[in-house]
This record gives sequence, C-alpha cells and structure tokens, in this order.
Amino acid sequence: MFKKIFLNIKNFFLIINNINKINKAKPKFIFYSENKSYLKYAYLLVETISKKYPGEVYYVSSDIKDRIEELNVKNIFIGNGILMQYFFLSVKGKNMFLTLTDLDNSVVKKNKYIKNYIYFFHAAVSSTKIYTQTAFDNYDQILCNGDYHVKEIRKREELASLDEKKLIKSGYFYFDYLNKKINKKDNNDEILIAPSWNKSKKDFINENFEKIIDKIIEAGFKVRFRPHPENLKRSMNILNHFKKRFKEDNFIFDDEPENTTAMENAKCLITDTSGIAIEYTLLMKNPVLYFEDFDKIHNDQFEMFKDLETMDEKVKSEFGYKFDVNQIDDLKKIINYAILDFKDKDLDINEFINKNFYNYKNTIDYFNKETLNGL
Repeated sequence: MFKKIFLNIKNFFLIINNINKINKAKPKFIFYSENKSYLKYAYLLVETISKKYPGEVYYVSSDIKDRIEELNVKNIFIGNGILMQYFFLSVKGKNMFLTLTDLDNSVVKKNKYIKNYIYFFHAAVSSTKIYTQTAFDNYDQILCNGDYHVKEIRKREELASLDEKKLIKSGYFYFDYLNKKINKKDNNDEILIAPSWNKSKKDFINENFEKIIDKIIEAGFKVRFRPHPENLKRSMNILNHFKKRFKEDNFIFDDEPENTTAMENAKCLITDTSGIAIEYTLLMKNPVLYFEDFDKIHNDQFEMFKDLETMDEKVKSEFGYKFDVNQIDDLKKIINYAILDFKDKDLDINEFINKNFYNYKNTIDYFNKETLNGL
C-alpha cells in the first residue's frame, strides 16, 4: 500500500516537472491526444511538422501508452484529472493542435499563453449534427475536410454572431493515412460491426445488438466487433457481457487503437451513425448497412442547419443500405444483396471524393506548402 502511494506521489511530481519543462521551452508545436486511439488522426501532421522542425514538436497525451517513438518528437505523459487541467491552464507555446471539441466549454480550458488553438477532424462527418452547437466556437483555426465544413462553420458563426475563425482547406488527413496503411484483400471474410457513441441511453449497443450479432453468425459469417472509444471508457460492463456471451462463437472483440485490420478483413460494415461508415465506403469501396432505429443528434440547434445536408446523410443516401428492427431476421439476404449490388461503383466513389473533399491524397503537400510556414 505504501509503495503504491509513494509511486503515485512520484508520478505526480514527475508529470508536474514535465509540464514545467514544456512551459520553459515554449515549443512552437504542441499536440494533445486523449489516448492512443487518436494517434492515427494526428500522425501525418506530426510526421510532417517534425521533419521540418525536428525536436520542436511536443506530443502530449493522457495515455501512458500513447507515444511516437520513430519521429523526432518529445513525448510527454500528463494523465487525466487535475494534472490535465493544470496542463491546459498553464501550458505555454505557439500552436496547439487538438481533436477535442468544446474547447473552453468543458474541463479543457484555453489560456493566454497559447497563440493558436488549431482543430483537426478525427471523422469525415459534418460538424452540425453529432457535435454540440458550441463544439468548435473557441478555436482560432480549423483544418477543414471539405466545403461542407466551411459552410457549416461559417453558418454557425453567423447564427451566433461569432468572429470568423481561420478555416484552412486542407482536406481529411486520415484518408491519406489510411491510403498509406491499408492493403485491400479479395478474400476478406468478416462482417465488421462498429457502432457510434451516443449520449442517449438508448443506442445501438444496448438495443437489439445481441440479436443482430446472433443472426449474422447464424448466417455463417464471422463477426468482428469494434466498440467506440467512448464506450470503452463508459460502458465496459455491457462490452464484457458481449465478450462472454459470444466467446465460443465466430466472434472477434477488437479494441485495438488501429482500425486498418478491421477494415481490410471486412466484406461489409454494419453501423448506426459512426463516421467509420464514410471511411470504409469511400476507401475500401465496400458496402455499409445502416441500422435505422437510432439517430445521433448532439446539437440541440440542429434544426437551424437543416438546409445543409450533412456529409453523413450524403454518403448514406448515395451509397448506403438501410435496415430496421423488423428486418433483422433478413440480414443474411440484405448483406448478400448489398455485396453484390455494390460492385463496380469505383468511378462513382472517386467522383464523390473529388467533389466533396479537399486535396484527396495530397493533404500533407497542401498543408506543408500553404499552411505550415505561416504557423
């Protein structure tokens, strides 16, 4: 017991010392990550900046396992709770990159010692529906995936009488990261199930979820279940129930930070509203089945944006296949139809990407030439 107390005290002061080192250095670039599952969204940015400014990039995480060893960056672990709050209140530097929403409206606060708070997206979804109305209000700059983000954010600024932020037409970095990592397979044999996380108590993983998995396994398919990172933090009891319930079946519980293996091995994805649907459809060029019994609206002013079709709905209406609770017994037929029907859609998908996303396969080149020198 005393040994544990001693180690906790030692770690506390070690983290304080690391934060103070950052504040003394006042680095030009600071990245903050909640946990290792978010590293993949930041990686190309960190890699590019660290090559141009070696040793000047600090990668700060609340997850002790979340580190970048192969690049010339300084890894700092700060934990959670009061130490994380102390970090954000005291940190000094020029540019801080985050993929956290509701900056300054939650425990994560801005301070006067950071010049630019820069947001980059960890999903290709729209900003108007699944995020709160204030999610992006307090950022100085936002790296936008496409015109849809620019239109949505400018409308929010107009409705709330906010000052205009600097919106950078970079594109979605994670698309390019996936293109470098993924090896498409012809013999993929799994059905990937990847729910979103919903603030509502009634959501995909606690309504009809077991029946859906049962029906897919009964149909002769192998199921890979990837829970959302928020469910891993908040809903471990029900997740452990699924692991125990299906441990003897053709079932894989996948909580790895990277999702490339899951996408490579899947012939079809089943979700409700998760952003992985966009990445999987457009990059893997395979079908997505949407369970229609749940919607995810975290913006209580979403009605004011109804004239702007969300990217989520665009992809679903253009390429998705829908089913509801009354069709669960027919899942084998629906899956087989979707796989057959989705063939030969490559040209349509490529056209959709080029029309809706900036700098596809060239996001880092654009950022390096048009943005990095000005930071």
